[in-house]
Amino acid sequence: MIDQNEELTLNSMPQQDNQTNQVKYIDLFCGMGSFHYSFQKLGFKCVMASDIYNPAKENYKNNYDIDVLGDICDIDPSSIESYDILCAGFPCQPFSQAGHHKGFEDSRGTMFSQVMRFVKTNIPKIVILENVQALLNHDGGRSFRKIKDELEEEGYNIVHKVLKCSDYGIPQMRKRLFIVCFKNIEVTNLDQFFDLEDYKNTVTLTDYLGKNFEKDVAYTLRCGGKNSPINDRHNWDGYWVDGSEYRLTIEDGLKLQGFHDYDFIGNNAQKWKMLGNTIPTIFTEIIGKQIIKHTSFNSNV
Repeated sequence: MIDQNEELTLNSMPQQDNQTNQVKYIDLFCGMGSFHYSFQKLGFKCVMASDIYNPAKENYKNNYDIDVLGDICDIDPSSIESYDILCAGFPCQPFSQAGHHKGFEDSRGTMFSQVMRFVKTNIPKIVILENVQALLNHDGGRSFRKIKDELEEEGYNIVHKVLKCSDYGIPQMRKRLFIVCFKNIEVTNLDQFFDLEDYKNTVTLTDYLGKNFEKDVAYTLRCGGKNSPINDRHNWDGYWVDGSEYRLTIEDGLKLQGFHDYDFIGNNAQKWKMLGNTIPTIFTEIIGKQIIKHTSFNSNV
């Protein structure tokens, strides 16, 4: 177990020196760079990132010094440098309540087909997919089965789990579904990949942000939808500190999503949108550490 007062970070982990054996990945739908934030500290190298939202691309470039490509539909997978891991937090709105659960009927739902275009062309050893918890039961479970079936047809072994921030040292209620797929790589104890007791850590909002909040856990930013703009701050308002109303700041949002020492550029509306769309870095950190623990990649770090 991690001590309650100890922040779970990767800053003390050694950088990888062996460039020949360096684990390489691509970052699809990269946003402000949650996978990159964690993976660079594990010594993994990003060889391509893609997103359609210009402010996110600018922040990715600003923080990681990588030119981000645009629409995934316009990218030729065969033109990409060889890589080991494909990361894709593909659009969540088609499967969320805010998106009216349209799933693959929504044009954004077809983005999984674009992900599979890369999988079939490049055959990465590991595929990491991230989405909302509702994907599991969308359309009676058929959407999740479609995703699982397509990956299994390509020869991947699959594990999945819903992770909740407040279980792992980040005091907010956000839950995300992770699907991790393996092919042509030795995996030890695949059924234990999501045994995460060592990461469990409960911290209050007061402890985390250093203010005397009356709530123990923060709400989560909405993923977005027609009636709930992604930059709607409603779910971040309504907090009380020492008897007075307190509105969470951009800096609070960065910390609650796990981005420390992040050079955040853009106007406030753009920043709230990026924070609402991003994956909490605690999750990408855990996934990265588990990959090292359970695969042959562990000898390269």
